[in-house]
Amino acid sequence: MGQRITLRDIAKVSGVHFTTVGLALRKDPRVLPATAAKVLAAARALGYTHDAMLSALSAYRHRHSPRFAGVIGHIVTYDPKVTLKTNTRERTMLAAARTYAQSQGFSIEQFQINAPGMTGERLSKLLRARGIQGLMLSPRLPGPGPIPDLEWEHFSVVASGYSITNLPVHRTCPHQAHNVQLCLQELRRRGYRRPGLILSPPVNVRTRSNILGAYLADQRAQPARSRIDPLMEDKVTKSTLGRWLAAERVDSVLLTDYPLEYQGWIRDLGYAVPEEMGIALLSRSGETDGIAGIDEQMEQLGESNARFVISLLRHNERGLPRFPRYTLVEGCWIDRPTVRPPVAADEPKG
Repeated sequence: MGQRITLRDIAKVSGVHFTTVGLALRKDPRVLPATAAKVLAAARALGYTHDAMLSALSAYRHRHSPRFAGVIGHIVTYDPKVTLKTNTRERTMLAAARTYAQSQGFSIEQFQINAPGMTGERLSKLLRARGIQGLMLSPRLPGPGPIPDLEWEHFSVVASGYSITNLPVHRTCPHQAHNVQLCLQELRRRGYRRPGLILSPPVNVRTRSNILGAYLADQRAQPARSRIDPLMEDKVTKSTLGRWLAAERVDSVLLTDYPLEYQGWIRDLGYAVPEEMGIALLSRSGETDGIAGIDEQMEQLGESNARFVISLLRHNERGLPRFPRYTLVEGCWIDRPTVRPPVAADEPKG
């Protein structure tokens, strides 16, 4: 058996310190690309092979004392001091991202890309001067749309959701198609047979038509006489809602926004909830805890954002990708009194 090639052997050939060799072989973002290329070339020339058992032992020995690895920039389009006080979703995702990042030796700092006097060029210089190479792009608020360009070639970037519309970027998103299917399944388990969808055009853009597409696919699978046209208007009023519920003979609704307002209107229109009208929300959070529907797992989404960025950093993947990758997180159903209990198998339905 030939002699095992060590990090010190590679260091002698490449002309760097052996600790730099270790960092380069782990694709640590602190190593300059030119230095990493020189180390990898020396390793290949010497016939170095990765020892998985030694790496596992090292990770085990150091698992309780992660060294500081750097800062991840959390890029937002809102004033964090104001929005995070009321936006439960953002607070939960950020807390989960911070917890995971800290376990890997990273901290997270927020930067408002559209702050007064801020430009993409100025923020890029600020981030690079701080040595920040990993970026998490928060959902764009208050509505979907573009964000200013940064010097993306210098950064590992992951966006949360689809609301940033002008970038081909890796993303971590709720699995909205799955969530719609799950919500419809749960409503039908409770005896509802004509579930209708209320979806505003901005939410349709923010979700890249995933909610609408999943709902229409489900409707296409129903008999023609049972299909329901979703309610999609820029401004829904109580009278608009009443006409739609009656014309489409809806017995349950899937909501995406304004859930408390719609719930009040449905009761004002004379529908008994949940006996005559079930109400389910496709994204529950904050004050909507009393409404049944989908928990989009904000903790899992936040952790996935940080995990994705750190993976890109460790693999030295910088810039906007030619073929973006998506991480989808499935939601789960939460029961609340706005829907009936499930119908037993031997009971009549509807």
